Amino acid sequence: MKNLLIIGAISIVLFSCSEVPIDQGSASKHLLGTIKQNDSSYVRFNAELSHDTLFIKNGLAETINVVLSGADTLIGSFPVFASDLWLVESEGRYTGEFYRTDAENYRLPIEFVEGSLNYPNANSHWPLQYAINRISKDGSARPALLQLGHTEGVLTGSIATSTGDSRFLTGWENEGGFQLQGFDGRFIYNVIGHVMDDSVWGNVYSGKTGYYTFQGHADDQAVLEDPKTMTELVDGYSHIEWHLPNLNGDTIHFDSRTVTRPTILAIQGSWCPNCMDEGRVLDQFYRDFEGAIDVFGLSYEYSGTLGKATAAVQKMKRDLGTSFPMMIATYSAKQDANSILPLQRIRSYPTSIVLDANGNVISIHTGFYGPSTKEYDGYVRDLGELLTELVAQND
Repeated sequence: MKNLLIIGAISIVLFSCSEVPIDQGSASKHLLGTIKQNDSSYVRFNAELSHDTLFIKNGLAETINVVLSGADTLIGSFPVFASDLWLVESEGRYTGEFYRTDAENYRLPIEFVEGSLNYPNANSHWPLQYAINRISKDGSARPALLQLGHTEGVLTGSIATSTGDSRFLTGWENEGGFQLQGFDGRFIYNVIGHVMDDSVWGNVYSGKTGYYTFQGHADDQAVLEDPKTMTELVDGYSHIEWHLPNLNGDTIHFDSRTVTRPTILAIQGSWCPNCMDEGRVLDQFYRDFEGAIDVFGLSYEYSGTLGKATAAVQKMKRDLGTSFPMMIATYSAKQDANSILPLQRIRSYPTSIVLDANGNVISIHTGFYGPSTKEYDGYVRDLGELLTELVAQND
């Protein structure tokens, strides 16, 4: 098997904000973007406008390319997700809205001015992991892990729950704490934290209305619920069978009792950033094993019609460049997502089911810790070793 390398392109700058009028005659403009979540929270990020493409930087980790069209009003769609924006140039600024086409009234003000967001070197030596409780508006608490690190000296991090993570967050230290932000075309995060000795607390603003506080303590050994034990088959079931439409509209019949090679069933959704990260890993394995394994993506969509759901998954498949086949499991929130597979309950998107060449369920992995977490490398290594073992048994 080929070595698996999934590394985001990284560029390093120093933290500061500067704004000057946009030069309309320039072929390429470096821009400072701002999304306003509410009256007290906003997320800033770097971007570059070159000809008809807006290159949005999600911190130091990834670049999102948005192709723009139009004259007086510029309109663009984000890759993978059902997210769009429109912009109007006025008085040296591009102003408009970021909005999701799969949700009602999900619109946030967005603005670009010529300038840049520069990150300073992080000098504090805080613990790399804190065991925290996420405290919702209703007072309920959920355990999570706040993980911090340095990328070429710049403060980076993520917040992991038992079912996934907040992906790439990048920021800076300030007096008594830190601020981390992220925007990937779907997730919008502003994390404001305070540190004293081994304690941490703070606030998280996510998306348009999401908000919670957190508090916890340093604990490098802390772990969350075991993702390999969170999801189980319904009692009495030893096989998996489904009839689902593929992206061409043909109904595909799958029966685990007839498989002839190790197989992964990936529960996913075009609206799910963690599914995007897992999909890249699974596709790399699918290519590297060169026909020795099968992978099927089972997409749970909520756009309302089969046609809309199919279009959303086709966009995800095209933009990610994935090659394994994908099916439409559901297309409406009114459908029972738990009726498709003989699982006790789908607890997270994504969830992956690994079968051996005889169709036996070898493992069910709930959620996904992406490349911004410390668990990621171990997950990729362990899955690769498992698939290698299963393929060898089938030779």
